[in-house]
Amino acid sequence: MDETEKDRLIRKEVCKNFAKQSYRTLLVAYRDFDLHDWNELKSKNNNFNTEQDKDCVETELVMAGIFALMDPLRDGIKEAIKTCHKAGITVRMCTGDSLDTATAISLEAGIVTEEELKNDTTGYICMEGEQFREAI
Repeated sequence: MDETEKDRLIRKEVCKNFAKQSYRTLLVAYRDFDLHDWNELKSKNNNFNTEQDKDCVETELVMAGIFALMDPLRDGIKEAIKTCHKAGITVRMCTGDSLDTATAISLEAGIVTEEELKNDTTGYICMEGEQFREAI
């Protein structure tokens, strides 16, 4: 599988599909070394003193699998958000999750509704970092 196909499959099909279901994804990969090869690689890369020195280890990896993990909403979250909405408070979530995962969690928690997303002409209901910087 070439790099383009691999990227499309992993990012656009598998991870995006899981993200839209509120799952976070973890890709597990490995590379076999015998002790001699490991020590040789280490000595050629500054004994792995910096993060940049360690980058060489993360090449020629073999993908073992992709796992989907769900971090369920805490008890009481939906009710707390409903209470805020009733009080006239607009609730928004800031997260490091992908936009698809964050949107799915926001829908599940009641932070946003399908109707709000569908009618959002500003693009600011759910946004990523660059959009946020432009908005402020």
